[in-house]
Amino acid sequence: MKKILMVAALAAMGAGAAPVVEITSVQQEYPWTNTVDITYTSTGITEENTYYVIFKAQDSAGNEIGVVTNDLKVSQGSTWVAQWQPPFNVRYENCTMTPYVYKGGMDDYMVIDLETWQMKYESMSVQAASNTKYNSPEYKTRYLVLRKIEAGDYYIGGPENSQTNIGYGKNSYHKVAFPKAFWFAIFELTEAQYDRIVNSRATNTSKTYYSMTWNTARGSAGSSARPSSGVFATLNSKTLFNGAKLVASSDPLTGFDLPTESMWEVAARAGCTTKWLSGDASTDAENYGWVSTNAKHEVGQKSPNDWGIYDVFGNAYEYTRDTWNSADLAGLQSANGFVPVSSGEGSYCAYRGSSFCDSATMGRLAYRHRDGKGTYYSQIGTRIAYIPE
Repeated sequence: MKKILMVAALAAMGAGAAPVVEITSVQQEYPWTNTVDITYTSTGITEENTYYVIFKAQDSAGNEIGVVTNDLKVSQGSTWVAQWQPPFNVRYENCTMTPYVYKGGMDDYMVIDLETWQMKYESMSVQAASNTKYNSPEYKTRYLVLRKIEAGDYYIGGPENSQTNIGYGKNSYHKVAFPKAFWFAIFELTEAQYDRIVNSRATNTSKTYYSMTWNTARGSAGSSARPSSGVFATLNSKTLFNGAKLVASSDPLTGFDLPTESMWEVAARAGCTTKWLSGDASTDAENYGWVSTNAKHEVGQKSPNDWGIYDVFGNAYEYTRDTWNSADLAGLQSANGFVPVSSGEGSYCAYRGSSFCDSATMGRLAYRHRDGKGTYYSQIGTRIAYIPE
């Protein structure tokens, strides 16, 4: 067995006392199975099983030729072995293997197989690797992928307290709280996903599904009740985790549903407080969504936000669970961001984002819009959210 030391150590990305992963040996398996064992240890970790590592292999010219993820854990003082299969005609002795450490949990992503209804949780590698993995045809058609949004306090809204600047209703800068984590779909609901959920048939169209009203998405239930029919009722009744129904509680604020306005904006912003994802000017806003194209597009073709969520700007408006009220959202919402604005269950619902027919200036993250709950509007899509028990 030949032992080649590729890289000695690399500190984790980020500030503070960063964990360090050290590669102690790299050796081919014998007899040769086109597999290389990477043995590594770690130091500087205070929370066991909360850090993971991804290895990236580069050739002598600096070109990336392989990535090893496989949910590789690291903990203080432990010795681990990762396995890598080099591409054909690549000699591993000539490669540089670099480790990147990240903090994450095993439930960063919720992945639902829409043919078997089995759900599983997956951990995040580095965000770019997750974007590459999930932004593929199978995850836009057969599967449904939701990103975990951590519990805590977030800031949403815009600095202007003006209806003109914030769409149809006010949304001044304010804090919103979430007592527990929730999951938010990385893509708008596609035509293929809708067909699998509602019609139990396999199709492969990964464009946003538009042909649905707020009422057909949730059924006749009011915004404060659990969905009674449609996409969300089906998800709540069929999705399985370890053989049992994922949703069993009678609490209407748990399970699959449309996100509230507050949930939508927190997930869309991904921690930013600027007017657009591109900053306080709309100059580069087109990088994040289709605008003024008068055409409907496949999801995930523009850049995602920092949490790997696509098309929160452009492509399609998105329904929220809230009943419409034009008063300032800062004063309408509950202290709990999961509670939707009910407003006496009026006939209008709130929706967010912008569409393929809008200019870039309409992509303000704080913009609020309205439409009838029973009105079909060809520019509104649907985003799926999940609140745990």
